[in-house]
Amino acid sequence: MPVIQCDIRKGRTEEQKQALAREIRRVVHETIEAPIEYIYVLIRETPAHITSRRERRYRSTSPRASEGRKSAPGTGGGAL
Repeated sequence: MPVIQCDIRKGRTEEQKQALAREIRRVVHETIEAPIEYIYVLIRETPAHITSRRERRYRSTSPRASEGRKSAPGTGGGAL
């Protein structure tokens, strides 16, 4: 029983969310041959002002976040 979780920004219409779930179910069915009736798609909406990019920026600026990081060769010393 596949369970697929989608995190999307708030503001999509009900039709868009239904289409997203329908297409995800179709692709999972075609890819792993799971019965459509056993594929569950969970959609969680996040307010637009909360983004993973913002969270990464805050995490990377904390003093502890940069401890022990090494730069990749050829990147000019910045952390990945």
